[in-house]
Amino acid sequence: MIRKRRTGRRGAVCAAAAVAAAGLVAGPAAAPAAAAPASLELDYQCTFPLIGPQPVHVSLTADVPESVRVGETMPGIAVESTASVGAASTRALAALGTVSLEGGARADANLTVPEMPGGLPVQVDVALEKTDVPASGEFTVRGSGKAPDLTFTKPGPGTVAVGNLVLTLTPRLADGGPGGLGTFESECVQDPGQDNVLASFEIVDGTAGGGDHGYEIEGATVLKTSGATVPLTGAMSLALGGDAPRADLAFDPATANLNLFGFLPVTAEMRLDDADGGGTAALAGGVLTTTSQVTAAFPAFRVFGIVPIGGGDGCRTAEPAELTLTSAAGFDPAAGGRVTGGYDLPELTECGALTGLIGDSVTGTGNTVELTLAPTGTTKS
Repeated sequence: MIRKRRTGRRGAVCAAAAVAAAGLVAGPAAAPAAAAPASLELDYQCTFPLIGPQPVHVSLTADVPESVRVGETMPGIAVESTASVGAASTRALAALGTVSLEGGARADANLTVPEMPGGLPVQVDVALEKTDVPASGEFTVRGSGKAPDLTFTKPGPGTVAVGNLVLTLTPRLADGGPGGLGTFESECVQDPGQDNVLASFEIVDGTAGGGDHGYEIEGATVLKTSGATVPLTGAMSLALGGDAPRADLAFDPATANLNLFGFLPVTAEMRLDDADGGGTAALAGGVLTTTSQVTAAFPAFRVFGIVPIGGGDGCRTAEPAELTLTSAAGFDPAAGGRVTGGYDLPELTECGALTGLIGDSVTGTGNTVELTLAPTGTTKS
């Protein structure tokens, strides 16, 4: 957005610069974490043709992981941003015959990490969407960029500081040709005395994720067919050492509240059993993925929670279902975190005379799971 409203050619150039600058951000080359995006506000002096240095205010946002692992190549952050251009600047652009803006920016950033305590220069190219300029009123412009991939070699703290930038802008006329200013570059220098650190993060030792980890799990599964949300508790053990990492799931018995025929309340006792005695696990690029084969068992179905209409010791899905759980990037096995996933439930068998009817209320595709893994303090290296 524009810090001061101006008119004529002067205001038009400032508006174009603010649009480009607001698409700017640089971060460490790491995948977005589950945490809320980091944000930063900065003021610049940008030098433009004919009018010299002018103030530009820039709002920055980016997802930066709380931690990354030594030796892993982290993909660059994808950045999205929106700039708001005021009505006065819109009038100035329109006065020059401008109907659209396009361009980009080259941003400097400084990544401070243990192997480079003096800072590692990083450049980010930001592209702006071509944006129509209205005859009056405010308008917004969206920009996107991506930091390069990086690999860290030493554990310790890291910071991301945003530096200066160079804008390349082209105001365009109705016939698609450039305006009177043509395509021009503008160097932008930060005002002194500002805190330009966008985010801080921790680089953890590459072996920290190995060993065995135990968690209490709490969350829920949603049965898509009925829309029922079933609370889940239990435990997970994660073995990341050796050649075959494993994840063992143990869910506690749960209760699902359903409606048969859309109106008849039924309480179902439900249990998700590990069918294979353990699933597979992988921790790659800071993302944990586990895959387990589970069988859904239903010891009892009761109308109004009282009258039994099915279930039993043998009442279960006819075959196991594959349950895959995935974390966000930056998962730390020692700290636990959130995992999500989905699974399909095959048809029921041996649930009594109403097996088909009650099975239609719980089985089917598109079921989802969301769990929080809380460390139990039993971690072994």
